[in-house]
Amino acid sequence: MQNKYFDGYLEHLVSFSQKAKEKNENDKFSYYQKMFSFLKAANSDVQAVYEECITEALKEEDFAKLQSAFLHSARSKMLPAGASGYDHCDRLWSLLDLLACDDFENVYRVFPEGLPVSNNGYPMYIHGTNILLCLLYNSENKTVYPADKIVEKAEKFAASKKPLWERSVILCLLGILQGDAAKISDGLQQVCAGFAKVDAAKYMKMQCQNAYGLLVLSKHFLSEEKFMQIKYPECKNFSKNYISWFLEQNVLPEELCIAYAPPVEELNEIFRKEIAITRIHQPYLNSDNSFLSARDKKAYYMDTDKMLKEFLQ
Repeated sequence: MQNKYFDGYLEHLVSFSQKAKEKNENDKFSYYQKMFSFLKAANSDVQAVYEECITEALKEEDFAKLQSAFLHSARSKMLPAGASGYDHCDRLWSLLDLLACDDFENVYRVFPEGLPVSNNGYPMYIHGTNILLCLLYNSENKTVYPADKIVEKAEKFAASKKPLWERSVILCLLGILQGDAAKISDGLQQVCAGFAKVDAAKYMKMQCQNAYGLLVLSKHFLSEEKFMQIKYPECKNFSKNYISWFLEQNVLPEELCIAYAPPVEELNEIFRKEIAITRIHQPYLNSDNSFLSARDKKAYYMDTDKMLKEFLQ
């Protein structure tokens, strides 16, 4: 599903790939580490491809085309490379975007069973991740995560003076956990309004992809009766018709808005592989560095090297 901006993007990508191969001859791991970092960065070339695709899809109400742009963008961000200095909460935003266009079961790869409570990262990501962990793994018969403490902290964050989009995402997640359709409705409206003010690329702000992801979560965890009570946002960056189309799909399309040509055609297979399972580690646990606090030594971080090795197997 190429457009007029694709040739420029492909030329840039091929040039980067050739240089990466020259510097990392016979080192598959290092090559893909650099390639995935490049693909995740969403430079101006690929942003133009996304913008054109999203514009055309909305004009034509071609929701498969819109989903293909969402899917390529979300899967790019999920490639295992780079290090943010955060724990598993680093994948929250990307997961919400992914749920707007891909299979729900990916949530269990992004937040697999056994992860600890998140406490190393950006506050909004931490609160959102911990609420999601409660949704995924707590039940009437089993308490894995301390929901009361998690909810209390998240509610304080939602009532704070933090940016509207951040507070509203947490409000929605709390609404899902509590089965409160009115709270979700209010939160979604504010999520879309707040996202318009977020410092993000133009193609991302054209549609509030994370709002769709929050609705997919709501559909999964709420009863049908409760879900039907949710009011969809009235915002330019939200298409009621798209989310209705998406939720009606029994089998999701897998076409991406970019089809890679030689000599980088292997990326077509890369983008269709299963999402990398999140792995975390404690690299400083036994460190004797006196500049690290006890908290720093115990902190978890994303183990993207292990994730990449598993992904390439």
